Order: sequence, then structure tokens, then C-alpha cells
Amino acid sequence: MDALPTQQLGSPAFIRQHYISRSIKLYLIMLVILGLGVSYYGIERYLEYSDKSTVVTQSEGLLSNLEKDSKKEQDDFTATKTTYKDKDTELNTELSSVFPLKENYTDLTKVFDEYFVSKNSSNNPIIATDIQYGTPTSEPGSKYDILPISMNISASESNFYDFLRFIQNSGTLSKKLRLLDLKSIQLNFSDDTSSTNKNTIQFRAEVSAYFQKAKK
Repeated sequence: MDALPTQQLGSPAFIRQHYISRSIKLYLIMLVILGLGVSYYGIERYLEYSDKSTVVTQSEGLLSNLEKDSKKEQDDFTATKTTYKDKDTELNTELSSVFPLKENYTDLTKVFDEYFVSKNSSNNPIIATDIQYGTPTSEPGSKYDILPISMNISASESNFYDFLRFIQNSGTLSKKLRLLDLKSIQLNFSDDTSSTNKNTIQFRAEVSAYFQKAKK
């Protein structure tokens, strides 16, 4: 007969070994479960950190772009403001020559002198004499005052019409010419029929020069 095993089923030693083996298995299972849990938690935290890192990086890029856009807008605003200021200064300068703040007798005389000198020639004359400035007047309710001017002019026919155009085209910012208005023309017919005078037109022109009304 074969010998019986040393540890028989149900013996204390067998039971103790059974419980130890079972405990080891349970411990290993718990370790595996714990390891899986830690791994899952770690992966979740890593993904969360990765997402947050991506958001932070994108936010930093967006902030950098916004700062660049803001600086560009500030630079554009400064440039526009400077340009507007320059244009405003230029416009005020042009306006002061067209519609001055006061009578400006000196500047107005210079305007007439330059015109008559530039247009006068031996074959096509135009000469102004006896230029007189009257007392400035003001129309009720208007925003301007008027300086009356009168002058005697001797001119060829072409320069006679050129003078009329000169007055008509005044007041434009492009020409920077004082705003003028021809009120009347009185033709003077001379008895002198010499060759010097027969081809010229003698007339007296009444002109109004405008300027801004003084603020009270």
C-alpha cells in the first residue's frame, strides 16, 4: 500500500497553508487593483495637466496677439491723430488766408500787387491806381464783416475779363486767395483816342473783401 500524504485534507497544517495561499492571492489582487487605480488616477491627472498646459499655452499666444493688435491700434491712432492735427493746422492756415480774422490790409494789398504785376505787360496791360480802403461794415446777423475797396483800373480787353475771373475765383482754399466780391464796375470813357488808350478799358471797380466777425 502507498503511504498516506503527510498533510491530509482537513488537518491544521493544510488549513493554515490554504489560508496563507488565499491571503497571498487576495493581497496580489488588491495590489493589482491598487496599481490600476493609481495608474488611472495618474493618467487622469496627466491628461488634465496636459489640457491645462495646452490652454495656458494657447492663452499666452492669444494674449501676445492681443498685445500686438493693441499696440498696432495705438500706433495707428497716434499716427491718425498726428495726421489730423497736421491737416487741421494746415486747414486753419489756408482758412486764415481766405477768410482772415481781421481786415489784413497789408496782406490784401500784397495780393492785389502780385496779381497786377504778374498780368501786366506792354502788349497786354492792366494797371491799378488809387486803391482805397473804406470803413469795415457788418451786416446784421451775419458771421462776417466787409471791407469795402475801390480802385481805378486800366486794362486790355483780355485782362479786363481776366480781372473779373480773378474776383470770381477768389475764396478757394486751393488758391489760398482772399474771399472777394465784385460789387460794381463803372466804365470811364475817355476822349483820348490815341493808340495808347484806344485799346484799353478804363473802369472803376468796387470790391468787397470778407473777414471773420470779431467774437464778443
